[in-house]
Amino acid sequence: MIKKPGRNARAACRACAVPLLAAGLFLTAGCGGRRAPAAKHVIFFIGDGMSAESEVAASRYLYGRDDGLAWQSLPARAYVATWDVTAYNTRARQARRPPYSRSSFDPAVGYSVKTYGARPLAGPGVLERFPSGPSTDSASAATALATGFKTDSGNIAWLPGDPPGGGLTTILEEVRARIGAAIGIISTVPFDHATPAAFVSHNPGRSAYYTGFKGYTGLGLADEIILKTKPDVVIGGGSPLIDNPDFDTRKGYISESLYRTLQTSQEYVFVERRPGQDGGAAVAEAAVRAAREGRKLFGLFGGKGGNFDVAQVEDSPGRPRVRPGSEENPSLAEAAEAALGYLARDPQGFFLVIEQGDIDWANHDNDYRAMIGAVADLDAAVRAALAYVDRPGDDVDWTNTVLLVTADHATGGLLLEPGVTLAAGDLPRETARADEHGLLPAKIGSDRGPANGTAGKKPDYPSPYDYPDGDVSYGTAGHTNELVDLAVIGAAARDFLRLRGTWYPGPILDNTQINAALREAVGLPRLGRQARRAD
Repeated sequence: MIKKPGRNARAACRACAVPLLAAGLFLTAGCGGRRAPAAKHVIFFIGDGMSAESEVAASRYLYGRDDGLAWQSLPARAYVATWDVTAYNTRARQARRPPYSRSSFDPAVGYSVKTYGARPLAGPGVLERFPSGPSTDSASAATALATGFKTDSGNIAWLPGDPPGGGLTTILEEVRARIGAAIGIISTVPFDHATPAAFVSHNPGRSAYYTGFKGYTGLGLADEIILKTKPDVVIGGGSPLIDNPDFDTRKGYISESLYRTLQTSQEYVFVERRPGQDGGAAVAEAAVRAAREGRKLFGLFGGKGGNFDVAQVEDSPGRPRVRPGSEENPSLAEAAEAALGYLARDPQGFFLVIEQGDIDWANHDNDYRAMIGAVADLDAAVRAALAYVDRPGDDVDWTNTVLLVTADHATGGLLLEPGVTLAAGDLPRETARADEHGLLPAKIGSDRGPANGTAGKKPDYPSPYDYPDGDVSYGTAGHTNELVDLAVIGAAARDFLRLRGTWYPGPILDNTQINAALREAVGLPRLGRQARRAD
């Protein structure tokens, strides 16, 4: 067992990697010039649909400043380009350039630094300069992170063009097969939704939730996760309890046969949402039981629509207030702590992916309050994970653990009005918009809105919410092609830093390069170079 360093030693280790800003680039001072060791443990946080403006907005509400979120002070920082093959090919046609080929393509077709800049956009004139046009969806973005391959929108760990047998091995599958590490996924949206599914399943269609869904006869995503991949930990939404109690095959995220399999499984300790039951306590108890009995852990929660109930925030100037959407679902922090406690027992290490998926749904709906609640949920979870690694007495510390936080893409084109700074606890006046009959427009939901990439234009759908004071505004109901943030701490953080500027000028990584850095960090072989530097 590795003894954890004391408080002062851990603080010194963090301090020696504080980023410096010079000549427009993030630079990192090293500890004695020696390369960080390979990571044995990976904690990978993804804020689905989380733009840089979403982070600033949530930080202002929670902490009264722009950079107070847990990951905004982590030592290694970069920006990330998120385009996929579908977006690339649309832009290539417009520019009369060749279509995407893995062996030969120009990253600047996917994201042009010359046109849109080397950092996320904010401030006056942002909508006029916004990366308009096509952008990635969650399935292809998560596939890039999980496999290192660009692919078409809608593909779950599958090659572009949807060839037969086109499934791509994910990094979670590789660390289990090559290293013997434990693997896990957590999400506040259904466990077989695009982002978590891309790490542990394969399908050319992101909506193939389960065998039998709307007549689908192939291997469903849920079927593959539960019966084939079998992660050591799965905690997510998709419970049929409220969303689909009759197991109507036209909706829902799990079939009745799979649900019954989980309930009677000898392989999994199964815990689910129950009326009046504390979900956080339930998943913590189930994790302890699974560890004691040598079984895997499967937590199935969620409410209407399959998602966890979003944390609620109140307009309370000077006193930010966040309360759980429902006690019957665990918070993301509670789910993360339960999973980490279970996975850390594995002597070969672990790889845990944790998604806060409600940020995307809120931004699709242009729902500022819900977005703040969802980012607050992510912030608490990252703080819990940082505290877990700092905790002494086990084999998880910053010499062998890497923790990273990023977004799969940005959604909504949120703009915080320059000159109007909302202080801690402040929320903009947000009103529900009704039509002439007093009816509210239907909410859009994750990846269900109009075509992506409409930022810079008026939203082409009736937004459910209006901001009459003009202190915030939205440019689209869809995804955008803007850069998103990346923050890293721990072992092998330099594997991320050294890739900045190799595809795009400035402190930018491609999303596939996050996969490359993780492969390097955990000791997997390289996939090979994909692109040449442009711009």
